[in-house]
Amino acid sequence: MKKLLLIGVLIGGGLTIFPSCDKEDVIIDGPDIENPDPENPADEITDLSADEMANCYVALTPGLYKFKADNQFNLGEGLPVPPQIFPDSAALVWQTEQGLIKSVELVKEADKPYIVFEKAEGVGNALIAVFDAMGEIAWSWHIWMPVQPLISMPIDSGYEISALNLGAIDNIPGDPLSYGMLYQWGRKDPFPASATATGDTSTVSAPLYDMDGNSILISNSPWTSVADNTIEYSISHPTVCLSNYAQYSTSRDWLAAVYSDDSLWGNPEGDYRDSEANLYPNKGRKTCYDPCPPGWRVGPVDVFRNFTSTGGYAWTFDDFNVADVNNDGVIDLNDYDYGWHFRLNEKTSSYFPAASRFDGSYAMLMGSVAGYWGNYWSNSPGSSMAGGAFCALSFQVKDQAGNEMTTASASAAGSRADAYSIRPIKDE
Repeated sequence: MKKLLLIGVLIGGGLTIFPSCDKEDVIIDGPDIENPDPENPADEITDLSADEMANCYVALTPGLYKFKADNQFNLGEGLPVPPQIFPDSAALVWQTEQGLIKSVELVKEADKPYIVFEKAEGVGNALIAVFDAMGEIAWSWHIWMPVQPLISMPIDSGYEISALNLGAIDNIPGDPLSYGMLYQWGRKDPFPASATATGDTSTVSAPLYDMDGNSILISNSPWTSVADNTIEYSISHPTVCLSNYAQYSTSRDWLAAVYSDDSLWGNPEGDYRDSEANLYPNKGRKTCYDPCPPGWRVGPVDVFRNFTSTGGYAWTFDDFNVADVNNDGVIDLNDYDYGWHFRLNEKTSSYFPAASRFDGSYAMLMGSVAGYWGNYWSNSPGSSMAGGAFCALSFQVKDQAGNEMTTASASAAGSRADAYSIRPIKDE
């Protein structure tokens, strides 16, 4: 079988990726994928989608993996309906380390399409896609390869949260590998954060590579038009950050305002607050656009309500529910290390790194505030601005000019076109 290559072509400011092999080079009716080598029974394939389909799968050890090349999952009343896909081929779109993914194939098992890939030694992230007969990306999946299995931690707000940001390799203070990936609100595909703990105005995203080690760049849509700002375009162009610049005065969504959809992450009424109880009763459900792996989802707006004394904005350290990391009896900037250790409960704290963001208007990484700004999405839309959504957590220790400015909020407004971090919750 010929090697499957990707050819990247810049079209209209975006990267369009075409598989260079002929159709006959793609395994559609291959061997039994439970035992691809009959002479080597130990050569087994781990089915990542055996229990649940998702847009992200966790692969920890070297070896062969498979998952259903299908996106018809988590369907329910009031939830988004994904377009039906007809896979014709499959390929790696990008990976964060060269040689991390060794091969990608589309195969069939009982007439159902599966993607089979081989993971090498190492940690990182990758994006694998299926292509239709015209060579366009029909759907893509994030392969997350951290240093250890995902674990959950209880938080006083009543949820179980991940010990890692979505896409993070570790959770070590000051290590940019703890930043994880960044997401425009409602999109399923990730963008890489900064490769350095801090940055400046010229800082770009961490590098990405195709199967042959060539660089893959995250590009942006035009600032002068929202003609391409559709769900369909976002699916077929997972390496394009969509700008809201052309409609900024009327909508902060990455989707053209006429297509804005509050239900993309499954909680269209999530911004409703019971004013008497001061609670957000709507928690939402996982959807076909949720970017989290099986068993996890994007959380509602009240996940981190105990991180500040009011559950909203705080401007003084006394109102931040963070750990006294250096044990000097005082909460101050000496306890900050490119992020805060927020207290989950009386006994446990967790490090939340400041991974910065993709600015939604320019649709580029604002690397100058990496290490100083942290923003974490909820699944809830926001009513304070058209095209807005709720951050479940937002904090900063400097403004864009580099001056000290320390705030934190457990319920903040964000522009849906901005790409922020996600800390998944257990999907009970």
